[in-house]
Amino acid sequence: MSDFAGMEDLLQDFLIEATDLLSSVDNKLVDLEKNPQDHGLLNDIFRGFHTIKGGAGFLNAAELVTLCHLTENLFDKLRNGELTLTKEIMDSIMAATGTVRDMFGHLESGTQPPPADAALIANLKAALAGELVAPLASPAPVTPPVPAATTPATSPDWDQLFGAVAGTPAAAVPPAPTSVEPGMHTQVTGQSPEVIIQHAVGRRAADKPGTMSAPVGRRPEEKSRDNSIRVDTSRLDQVLNLSGEIGLTKNRLNSLRSDILNGRSDTETLHALDQAVSQLDLLVSDLQNAVMKTRMQPIGRLFQKYPRIARDLARNLGKDVELMLVGEETEIDKTMIEDLSDPIIHLIRNAVDHGVEKPDERRAGGKPEKSQVRLEARQEGDHIVLIVADDGRGMNPEKLRAKALEKGVITDEEANTMDERQSLHLVFLPGFSTMDVASDVSGRGVGMDVVKTNIQKLNGNIEIKSVIGKGTTFIISLPLTLAILPVLLVQLGEQPFAVPLSMVREILPIQIDQVQEVGGRATMVVRGEVMPIYPIAHLLGWTPEQVPEYGVLMQTADTTFILAIDGFMGREDAVIKSLEDFRPKGVAGVTTLSNGQIVLILDMKELLADMGENRGVPRSSLIPEARAAA
Repeated sequence: MSDFAGMEDLLQDFLIEATDLLSSVDNKLVDLEKNPQDHGLLNDIFRGFHTIKGGAGFLNAAELVTLCHLTENLFDKLRNGELTLTKEIMDSIMAATGTVRDMFGHLESGTQPPPADAALIANLKAALAGELVAPLASPAPVTPPVPAATTPATSPDWDQLFGAVAGTPAAAVPPAPTSVEPGMHTQVTGQSPEVIIQHAVGRRAADKPGTMSAPVGRRPEEKSRDNSIRVDTSRLDQVLNLSGEIGLTKNRLNSLRSDILNGRSDTETLHALDQAVSQLDLLVSDLQNAVMKTRMQPIGRLFQKYPRIARDLARNLGKDVELMLVGEETEIDKTMIEDLSDPIIHLIRNAVDHGVEKPDERRAGGKPEKSQVRLEARQEGDHIVLIVADDGRGMNPEKLRAKALEKGVITDEEANTMDERQSLHLVFLPGFSTMDVASDVSGRGVGMDVVKTNIQKLNGNIEIKSVIGKGTTFIISLPLTLAILPVLLVQLGEQPFAVPLSMVREILPIQIDQVQEVGGRATMVVRGEVMPIYPIAHLLGWTPEQVPEYGVLMQTADTTFILAIDGFMGREDAVIKSLEDFRPKGVAGVTTLSNGQIVLILDMKELLADMGENRGVPRSSLIPEARAAA
């Protein structure tokens, strides 16, 4: 049973406020270390510990109160000039904030926190008494858990999809003889795509009203996430006002409907109806935008924990590093903030550990001893750009290729054909590390590959720029929100599918006499470049019934290709609905078109990955007659 029975609401309010406050205290401590005489910082930190102590007192968290009380008294003496801030005292204070954070973890689990470390308490008391403070062990570098690369359901995908959306076991689908090449998804046999989608309609109708399903890439098992959100009251006022306006327009439409049903169909009535419908369309669009803004949060709430992490890691490695934060006011979808936390930690750790040099090495290279790592956020159009940059040694593409060859992750032929961008992207390969000996901090070949995977799951991409001797920059581009995804609607026969518009470069006509076979794969030449053709039917494991008429030139972070389709229906801003607790490989979610039709949103990266190394199809597979003859 929880130690806080009957106090759950108070506990949650305390944890939310106190966690933000402690993060602010951490950042101010990093600044105080550079400016130990700053009385404004000393006062702010004193007030922070005092506030946390007060809230802990309401919860009867005696050990947390004791620790905060000692630290608060210490800052009282520091701000009054009765003590001088030494390195040993600062280390003890930093250790105290880390212990306070650990105590928050105990409170969150519903138990009272245990006493703080005896050596830490002794140091705080010694500092208060003006006695010599014993050095504490160097802070251990913060090691975030490697984000799990969740794996969606495997083949047979489409049989399972039918069972999931129809509410019947996959075995209930009657099998029909079909020819499926190795490595393809098994197609739904005996059921048309339209039948499957219609079952999805029934499943969607069962969704609870007023709830928003998880966006692409999210998983239902993530139950420990903070689902609360802080919204400015002015934004809620805007939503309320728009709701009122929509109510008035609804009443006007009801009145016009009654008039029309009673036989009034004159020009004036029809004109009034047209105006009311246009007004409703405008108000609904404004309401959607206003609701989306309630999901947006300043990214500074994510950034505020990183200065302390960078400081502790640099101290552990004997480096002098300053983390600069830029664009903290930039807003991003709340659902993305927590998903970005671990990837950014890995990039900052990578910059501090691999990127920047130690002071003596920087002096020898004519650089200032203090190195700088910049974490920046900015909005560019409908995307958010995050930058993690350092002024360190940079990355040598030739050395990266040599290391990859040594580890056997690329072949000699691949190494000889790689350009600089491809060479830099070798750091994202699983198991690749430039470290000869693994340490507590890095060198095990995990982290960077998962960073890329998790960024891609947020429908984003990551690029690297590096200059030897000058530094390295990681650039992450993300959509503003995951709840709405611009898509291109493509067709396989009469069945529409949605693909992310961010991957689409252009649409081309496919003339079968211009399709060539290179290395056993169907290809087309586009502006002098040979592009492989991947029929959408092949990716889905379905049997095409006609020669594809169009090709969508698509580009991912790893490849450029032509998606062969039978037709297209234009673009839409898709409001994404998840498939609840089931998502087959290659399906990111579903959306409803403006005409009410349910359409599957395809995850192109997963579909391509499922094809393996031997991607592509022979030219004959594009022609039904040739395929049948074979």
